[in-house]
Amino acid sequence: MNVHYYKGISGIYFKKIISNIIRMGSLNKTKKTILDFGCGSKILSKSLPGQKILNYDKNLTFSDHKDYKDLSFDIVVFNHVLMYMEEKEIISTFENIKKINKNCEIIVGIGKGGIINKLAALLSLNFSAHSGSLTNYKKQKQLINLHTKILKLKKNIFFMTDIYYAKFSD
Repeated sequence: MNVHYYKGISGIYFKKIISNIIRMGSLNKTKKTILDFGCGSKILSKSLPGQKILNYDKNLTFSDHKDYKDLSFDIVVFNHVLMYMEEKEIISTFENIKKINKNCEIIVGIGKGGIINKLAALLSLNFSAHSGSLTNYKKQKQLINLHTKILKLKKNIFFMTDIYYAKFSD
């Protein structure tokens, strides 16, 4: 996993995504506990000093917590992380989170993986961008639509990413 994506040219893109996630969820104003699922280099925490953010990553090198299922939270942020999960894992993660807090808010940033994404990766000399992806944009979007009720949608950040603000469907 490349956790240096906030540097150089790609940093402009990823910082724009984070600022849109923060704005969409009013994360800079909330008193709620936020789970940054797939936190990587913890850029969400760095962007929101003073907010209660639980940093979880499957790669324990980056994670502050061993298992997200042991945590209590009100908002979950998945920023460019679902693509590294197989369909079954996404579904079980959604189900586990719903068991923890069926009323939690969910903010999901998903890359479209299209030609513009590929060109941007080349231009930023990030030749390993999206390597290890297990689900594509279409499948991630389908699973979000199937398991949540979308409240807000921010489309086309630089024509490469969509951000969904949702809650679980009943």
